[in-house]
Amino acid sequence: MRAQRFEAAVAAFHKAAEAVPNDRRALIQLALAQSQGGDYPSARATTEAMLRRFPDDPVVQLAAGRCLLECEDSAAAEPLLRSAAESQPENALARQYLALCELTRGDLASAAEHCERVGLAANADFLALFSYVVERRLAPTIPAADKDAPTPTEPSAAKIARLETQAKEATSPEGRITRKGRWALRALSKLGERAFDAGDFAAALAAFAAASRGGSEEMIVWLGAGLSSLRLDRPNGAAEFLSKAYARWPDDGLIGSSYADALYRAGRIAESLAVFERIEPAGPDDFHAHYGRGACLAVLGQKPAALAQFRAAFRRFRLDTMDNCLLPSWEALQRRQSA
Repeated sequence: MRAQRFEAAVAAFHKAAEAVPNDRRALIQLALAQSQGGDYPSARATTEAMLRRFPDDPVVQLAAGRCLLECEDSAAAEPLLRSAAESQPENALARQYLALCELTRGDLASAAEHCERVGLAANADFLALFSYVVERRLAPTIPAADKDAPTPTEPSAAKIARLETQAKEATSPEGRITRKGRWALRALSKLGERAFDAGDFAAALAAFAAASRGGSEEMIVWLGAGLSSLRLDRPNGAAEFLSKAYARWPDDGLIGSSYADALYRAGRIAESLAVFERIEPAGPDDFHAHYGRGACLAVLGQKPAALAQFRAAFRRFRLDTMDNCLLPSWEALQRRQSA
């Protein structure tokens, strides 16, 4: 199961269910293997058989609800999960899947209330399905247009203008940057770094953009301009800066993932997925690479492939530290719902 060998798992659980027909565990694992492998008709049939045999078993009701959610039938899943939660009030996972039903039908307030009450489960299958629903709900609201670039405040604006002028004046007629020009470009780069670290993304973008116009070849200039643009809700501008960085440094993981993020936020999902697929995960705990692929696949409606990527992300990530970076899209969905 954890290696995603669903065909082998289904065959093994079929045999187990036939050998011990009164053992609910084999039927539960069979239904989960079928649903997680994308064989939704078979998963539904197994779920129905399981409920006929164990109609009042809260463990079976929870498993059946999970399978039906995988099959995108939240209407059928919700009463089963509600019954399981009422029978086992201490069962946080039942309440979390119930919250997922509410999220699926668009009741974000109730879903948020449930999640805040019991938290998010350290369960890769739940988190994968939760992520899929969140990303699907975010898909129609991905911005296609950039916000206007804010003007940096004084004295940053004056200093940036002065340094950019010095860089231009220090460029020879042949386009060669002199020593004085390189100093001015480096000063712009450092100014951008300081502004970014201070959270002044308008000044950071202005400084990095000025350095890029002056011909700077520093990686930090193009990466900084892209990241600053993302912080200012300018994904198209970010993609423009980061595409140039990606073309020059295609093997840099931060540039690649940042470029893919910019494309995703600009609504260029297929392009984003192509970049994410070229990123080699940095290690077994590389959450972002797998989650990014899953988010793209979710928006494109490729559910089994999306869930596989989300499961890989959450199974390999250290779930005990997930509260610091888990599901940023969930927060984005909450912000947009309340706007």
